[in-house]
Amino acid sequence: MNLAVDRYVSSVQSERYFRSRRHYWVICCVNKPDELVAWGHAPTQELAEAAVRNQIEDLCSGLSKGGRVDGTQAPFFRH
Repeated sequence: MNLAVDRYVSSVQSERYFRSRRHYWVICCVNKPDELVAWGHAPTQELAEAAVRNQIEDLCSGLSKGGRVDGTQAPFFRH
């Protein structure tokens, strides 16, 4: 399992989004760092890091082929 995880590199970056912050994450292959494998965003740093871990596990087990992950989005509420 560790050998498969070593094939991916991830990054989480925070950015101002309206009055709060949004945490964007990306996963790339180690041998092709310019090519995105999966990406998404989350409302908190912890959720973004958890999404990265879950997505890498899914990629390694073959459950996911990558792409945009919708499960990390927060619902939109108009105030």
